[in-house]
Amino acid sequence: MRKITGRKTRITSKAQTYSADQNSFTRRRSFLGSTALLCALLLTAGCLFGCGTGAKQKSAPKAASEKQTSADAASQKPAAAADHADAAASTGAAASADTSPASQTAQSAEPAGDTGTGAVAAQEPRKLRYIDAWDEWHTMEVDPDVKASVYDASLFVHPEENPQWVVYTGDGYECLQGIDVSEHQGTIDWQAVADAGYRFAFIRVGYRGYGEAGTLQEDAMAVENLRGAKEAGLFVGTYFFSQALNEKEASEEASLAVSVIEKSGVEPDLPLMYDPELIRDDQGRANEITRDQVALNTKAFRETVEASSSCRADIYSNLPWEHHYFDTATMNSFDIWYADYEPQPQTPYHFTWWQYTNEGTVPGIDGYTDLNLWLR
Repeated sequence: MRKITGRKTRITSKAQTYSADQNSFTRRRSFLGSTALLCALLLTAGCLFGCGTGAKQKSAPKAASEKQTSADAASQKPAAAADHADAAASTGAAASADTSPASQTAQSAEPAGDTGTGAVAAQEPRKLRYIDAWDEWHTMEVDPDVKASVYDASLFVHPEENPQWVVYTGDGYECLQGIDVSEHQGTIDWQAVADAGYRFAFIRVGYRGYGEAGTLQEDAMAVENLRGAKEAGLFVGTYFFSQALNEKEASEEASLAVSVIEKSGVEPDLPLMYDPELIRDDQGRANEITRDQVALNTKAFRETVEASSSCRADIYSNLPWEHHYFDTATMNSFDIWYADYEPQPQTPYHFTWWQYTNEGTVPGIDGYTDLNLWLR
């Protein structure tokens, strides 16, 4: 703006100088007689008027052309687009008021108005911005064909009687608190867990190791945990940590899971969960798996479980998996145990169980434990 103002000042000064010169010229010519001046004007009037008219007629097309060019340029100038690039969030950023998952969610664009041709632009896909377990932000398109969540995310709260728990305050649902455990929790006092108000548990029954070998392993505490949880009166479910690359390996994992459950003598109340996960280092053998292969593996796991036992198979999920790996048919075919450690669940999709923290403290268990909410 300073440059423009300076330029205007210089133009004004130049105009003032020109005006002063003209006044001086007029004074110098004042000695001419009025008669002589009148004759000179009469003799040259025709020429002056003709030349002036011609100049105006020649300049008019130029002015019109310049105006049209400016209008064309203005109509072709693109509107500025908003920057929607994903930004890396610092640890814990999602919990702050201005970076909460709700405030970071980008809703669908409104349909465009009448374009003058009678056509209305198609509505753009709804975009969802979410943060993952590593405090990294992502943007996904919401699949309109996947069954939607029936919960109001704002109604998930921490109760005063136990602030580390989460409950749902909406109507029509019973909230049961639960845990999930593996051999990493060591020996568990299951009666103490039950006395603390926990009503269900998902227990790991096995896993496939990392690396090229991908060795199948039974969880060392699976049988003891299954029996202990059942005897303490908890609803019992199970899960298998998968690193399967194909249907054959997924079926092998299912067979091992079923054999461990049968060995325990426990009849599970909840499903056997298929838990495929990515590993953020070079030992994750399934990190390059495709969406199509995940669908085939999940189907193979379920078919093996349900053909060889009375267990029902469902899936463990989180938003990165719903974004990149589970397809529409898979999402709609299973009940979902959803993992998300934010204050409210970020998923737009249906789920039945929510693993809401991996830093719970539970009587009867040493160290941190995953806490879960079952809505039924």
